[in-house]
Amino acid sequence: MTLKVTAKGFELPDYMEAHIESEFAKFDKFQVVFHSRNVFMKLEPGRQFIVEIAVNTSVGDIEASADEKELSDALNAAFARLERQIIKKKEKPLAHRSELNERDKENFLKEEEASAEAAADEAIAVESAK
Repeated sequence: MTLKVTAKGFELPDYMEAHIESEFAKFDKFQVVFHSRNVFMKLEPGRQFIVEIAVNTSVGDIEASADEKELSDALNAAFARLERQIIKKKEKPLAHRSELNERDKENFLKEEEASAEAAADEAIAVESAK
């Protein structure tokens, strides 16, 4: 899982890359595997920041972008859009109206069961090691 941060037209503050990494850490709750993560930030003439996030995940390729007057506002808006898209892509096979995706739904449920069993086995192993 690689993180590539690119800033064009301005100097990226030192703390910003750590902030971006912590924002991506919040997506662990969705149990989505990130294969690559690209964040592109650009300062337009007129002090308008544009942030584009492109990720390759286990649920597919997702892109989110936002433009604001402040860099932090643009980052927050882009990450909020990314979160909504991840939720949408992850839960769409489970939707009532997607009966054509029954196979995807079954595979998704099997993966969820397997990950839950693995977590339970790991917890038992940790307890027995104590």
